[in-house]
Amino acid sequence: MKLIAIMNVKGGVGKTLTACNMAHILADVYKQRVILIDADPQGNATAFFNRSAQDGGLTELLTGLATCYDEVVQDTEYKHLQLIGCDSSLFDVDLRPDHGCVDPRKVLVDLKDALTEDDACDIVLVDCPPSFTASAISALAAADSVIVPVKMDAFSVDGMEFLLDQIAAVCKINGNADLAGVLVTLWHNTPCNVQGEAELRRRGIKVFETHIRRSDKADESTWFHSPICEYSKYSSTAKDYRDFVAEFVKNGGLKDGRI
Repeated sequence: MKLIAIMNVKGGVGKTLTACNMAHILADVYKQRVILIDADPQGNATAFFNRSAQDGGLTELLTGLATCYDEVVQDTEYKHLQLIGCDSSLFDVDLRPDHGCVDPRKVLVDLKDALTEDDACDIVLVDCPPSFTASAISALAAADSVIVPVKMDAFSVDGMEFLLDQIAAVCKINGNADLAGVLVTLWHNTPCNVQGEAELRRRGIKVFETHIRRSDKADESTWFHSPICEYSKYSSTAKDYRDFVAEFVKNGGLKDGRI
């Protein structure tokens, strides 16, 4: 079992869209047993799959109110795809002066161990918040690898250096985590995008060969709470997400459940 953190300290880069659509494709196409953890207190991934964390979610795990993953894991309408949701109560985790006997930074490490021991899933994806909160640190500490969605503008490229420095610091604690790659999102064929992607490669940053083209269909899919391959399977964004996940499966050493 592998745990993948999807993170960028800059918002608006398609992080949650990537997490939700990657989870759906891994479950639907590759027949992987996927658990998507919403670790962003905005709760967008939870809402995307029409679920609520009102009866328990990541906050309860991080504060010790839930002691086992099966108390907070929810089924979605998609086979093989489950969710650990969250809501704005996750903000409170970082505001609390103490967490009793629970160290939230280690919670997802323990969760990963429990899921592995029970053979409960094949892959965990964590939609991290755009900041280094307790939930983000917990995800990075447990991660086998990190995917960094990035939009091609100067602010995002400059912020990438900061993010990679922070990931390197966390990896001193978790030496098994590595950078699976930077995923260029919201791409369209302009000199800014082409040159920006080339600049990332010039800096020696590991970049996925696939980039995710921007389309109105992707934005529309969020209104309908539908993965892009369900909402508009022939759109450019749907094709790109399928190609990206195929690249990730091949390079990440994941099994292909279709075989």
